[in-house]
Amino acid sequence: MRNPHVPETADDRQRADAEESVCRPAVQCDEAAAFNAECIAIGRESAAAGFRIVPKLPTAYQDAFDNYRGPEKKPSYFESKLLSLRLSALRRGMVVDSAVTIEFLQRITVAQCPVQRKRFRLKSGSSERNPSLDRLVNEVTYRAGNICALTQQVNRVKGDLSFDEVLQVAQARKDHAGLMPAEWLRLASLMYGAWARAYKQDDLYLLPLAAIPGPGMFMSTSQAVQLLLTRHFSKGGNASAATGLWLGLTRQSDCKDDLFLEFRVLLAAALSEERYPEDVWQRDAVFGTFARWYLACRDAVDAQVEVALHRHHERLADPAAELDWPAISRYQH
Repeated sequence: MRNPHVPETADDRQRADAEESVCRPAVQCDEAAAFNAECIAIGRESAAAGFRIVPKLPTAYQDAFDNYRGPEKKPSYFESKLLSLRLSALRRGMVVDSAVTIEFLQRITVAQCPVQRKRFRLKSGSSERNPSLDRLVNEVTYRAGNICALTQQVNRVKGDLSFDEVLQVAQARKDHAGLMPAEWLRLASLMYGAWARAYKQDDLYLLPLAAIPGPGMFMSTSQAVQLLLTRHFSKGGNASAATGLWLGLTRQSDCKDDLFLEFRVLLAAALSEERYPEDVWQRDAVFGTFARWYLACRDAVDAQVEVALHRHHERLADPAAELDWPAISRYQH
């Protein structure tokens, strides 16, 4: 150990650096190198794209931006979105996962915000109709399955809130921070799949499927059950075959047929009245009868649905579905 009363020499510093590099885990070294390389890449790409330099980012980014002397390259809409997402990650000391590509962002940007149901306008700028592409769950990194297109208002309101905090607001059923109760519940519903998958929670909550997950998003098994029921008993679904399937699982659970049939009647009637099919799950009568049936038959229902989802999952050729997340929540599309 160096005597703290003796001034440190250049040789001392070099020796200490060498010792630290030996003691530091290789994974940490690799992560630091990858982060530094990303800083340099983003600095150069931002300068080429005509972005303004972002203060207080790492020196590697600042130097790469200032020293760039290459040609200017005006980015496309989604190239600009991806670069902005990478800058957001950089501010938080993170790197966007390689599965989050321009093509991935194009696919997950649906026609309207799943929370506010306002149509998007894919045009760069500060318009409220220009979608904000960002993480759903702030505690999770920038990876496929945790990126969603929301209105800028929803993303601002969500801010740094955790899933538990959003759920608490949703359960209060009051207007809050400019969003209505139904919008808070939709946001919590969307966040739940990624949260459960990241934290290996075995479907801890039974939440209404207030918003149907879009492409590239996850959902819990109980949400998948609600989605299947919605499709089965909506107009155009094979209600007769579906009734046979769900009744079979009800009987397998030693429950009476009426437990499911009462729920089915309420669900079918509600689906015929709602413009957005997922809104039926916000009806207390529908969700209450669903919860009673589902909790009584959960083991049999989950086993059946998991098999079907596993087969669907095997047919997907999407990198987001193959990420090393625990196999509890299921990939949606």
